[in-house]
Amino acid sequence: MNLEQRQLCGARRGRMRFRIREALDLNNTNARRVAESLGISHQAVLRVIQGHSHSKRVLDALRAAGVPERYLFDPRNMAQDATHEEGKVA
Repeated sequence: MNLEQRQLCGARRGRMRFRIREALDLNNTNARRVAESLGISHQAVLRVIQGHSHSKRVLDALRAAGVPERYLFDPRNMAQDATHEEGKVA
């Protein structure tokens, strides 16, 4: 995955930041609790939620906390999706 694709994933996740927070709220947690469970700063989790960074650990923790995949725009999964799309015949 190139830099442009990673930036696109981050921008999409940033647009979903309120949905991510809503999903965390629905599961009785928040970014601060996710950060504490990982032993990292609250700001590090917020940077991932806002799409400024792509931490595998944070994305996995958000997923485990009940955030739907469709809000995460994980570059690892986006690369797999692109591979599957290339293999399809129109």
